[in-house]
Amino acid sequence: MKKLNTAQRFWMLGALAMLATTLAIIFMQWPLRDPAVMADLQAPECSQWREMAPERVYDAYPITGDPCFALRTLMVRDRVVISSVSDYDEYRRTTGIKRGAKFLEIWALIFGGIYAFAWVTTRIVAKVTELRARKSE
Repeated sequence: MKKLNTAQRFWMLGALAMLATTLAIIFMQWPLRDPAVMADLQAPECSQWREMAPERVYDAYPITGDPCFALRTLMVRDRVVISSVSDYDEYRRTTGIKRGAKFLEIWALIFGGIYAFAWVTTRIVAKVTELRARKSE
């Protein structure tokens, strides 16, 4: 296997540094338990919202101060019906995984694009240099 040249080393260093940053962002953006949603999930007066059929999620946001405000807001905003704490934890986990996958995809596209650009550029420069050398002969 060939040794990496200086540009490839810099690309590798940049890619690893940006990967570490991306992983830190994924960690910081991971959805945490909202205490208000947790309280609504355990409140008896919110049972009608927890037992709602998935196709009945309302389009209208609740008014601040309404009973079960946090749970209803989450359900309307994210178009999801959450009926228990375990459902909420599963929802948070899948949301975190989807976000993390998007961040990693963006990272891969950026550094794959940079690598492809550098690879094409070096090939073009090599061909131009080769053509100039032929003309000089």
